[in-house]
Amino acid sequence: MTNLFVRKATGLVRSWSVLDAFIYALFSINLITLGLYSFSQMYYFGGGLVSALIVSALFIFFEVVVYAALIAVMPRSGGDYVWQSRILGGAVGFILAVTGWWFILWLWVPLYGDMFRHIVLVPLLGVLGARDTALWFAGTQNGAFTSSILTLVIVSIFIALGMKTYARIQKFSFYGGMLGLLLVIVLLLTGSPDAFRAGLESNAVELFGAQPGVYDSTAALGTNAGAALPFVGGGLGLIFLTLPYLVFFNLWPNWGATLYGEVRGATDFK
Repeated sequence: MTNLFVRKATGLVRSWSVLDAFIYALFSINLITLGLYSFSQMYYFGGGLVSALIVSALFIFFEVVVYAALIAVMPRSGGDYVWQSRILGGAVGFILAVTGWWFILWLWVPLYGDMFRHIVLVPLLGVLGARDTALWFAGTQNGAFTSSILTLVIVSIFIALGMKTYARIQKFSFYGGMLGLLLVIVLLLTGSPDAFRAGLESNAVELFGAQPGVYDSTAALGTNAGAALPFVGGGLGLIFLTLPYLVFFNLWPNWGATLYGEVRGATDFK
């Protein structure tokens, strides 16, 4: 307890450092969940990805300023509910919080379960030679449901361990992820499109029993869907159509706000 900052007013312990809050916010910018999904929709809106990113960054800048001010003035766990209930009143604050932080989390369970099976379970099972089990998780509703249950179990364990222990798990995941990212960058710099294509073809057939020609089939599906991805271009109206996707992807000031009351030194922003 000696290394923790204790609030004079309440005696509650702030068990997170600024680095812990930074990692949590970084994880909230989920490239896999929302980033790639947002980017994959750009062709539908007519392009203009870079322009939309610049415009959305302006909105997010003001959001960061607002949340930093709220955290500094009232550094309490609860985030939006705490601030909204005190500024707008208890009833309004509760309604906004229950819809934004309770109901939406029920919808996130199958989303994270789906990511868990495709990003973790299926690749690992394929590498271990459990092809049938991997395909069961990847292609059946029972597999998706089981993956969602496993996700709930893992998350429940993390929550039960407490904020301080979770921060340690989070750091391990962060450093492991950065190492993995470094390896990916090295592979991108040392590899080639032809090598990637050959690796994809061979592993898809060997590990999962796919038919030859996976690369060409995937490219053909994207072409037939009209999935062109211009990085620039598109009028202002098209850019604003993309903003809900991009801003939702970058909502880390909001998603981390519920726990910033646990950060030591939050009032230093004053």
